[in-house]
Amino acid sequence: MNSLLFYFIPLIIFGVINNWIEQFSWPYYLVLLLAFLLFQLARLRYPKDAVPGIAKISQGLFYALTVAIILRDKYLDAALVNVLIAFTLVAVLVEISQNRKKPSQ
Repeated sequence: MNSLLFYFIPLIIFGVINNWIEQFSWPYYLVLLLAFLLFQLARLRYPKDAVPGIAKISQGLFYALTVAIILRDKYLDAALVNVLIAFTLVAVLVEISQNRKKPSQ
């Protein structure tokens, strides 16, 4: 359960900042950096050489989401970032559901 918080708290932070903050300043970038690092801690769930493909996809989507939200002020629309948040959330939910379907040994 605790590792699930590493996925959902950063996505909630990204969603809140994207939808309620018009102009970013350095404290918001710091919060985004901390949320990014928190999402990276979710990788600790897996052994170093046994990261499943869907986990790599969700990590890649989160990297793209981080770059998109940082560039949102000048180049992107908030709606596009919301779509990326939704894609990342779907990938995370698929990853979680795949890992729960494995039989316990």
